[in-house]
Amino acid sequence: MLVSKDENIKTSAVYVGSLVLQQLKETNKDKITIFEIAENLQTKNIISYRHIVFALMFLYSCKIIDFKEPYIYKI
Repeated sequence: MLVSKDENIKTSAVYVGSLVLQQLKETNKDKITIFEIAENLQTKNIISYRHIVFALMFLYSCKIIDFKEPYIYKI
């Protein structure tokens, strides 16, 4: 289940993943560091690493991003 009816939509993996993709699009770079993502999400009041990890796992499982430490690449 991607979104639970009991979960806040603003902290769901799908929503946080969309914020990550939006950041990748706005920076016009092929890669971005996990630290830049965390910094950007903190400005949007998402401070839990759990939400960030679930969002990145969601994007990775959909083959939208790839990892090579410490960078995240858009495929």
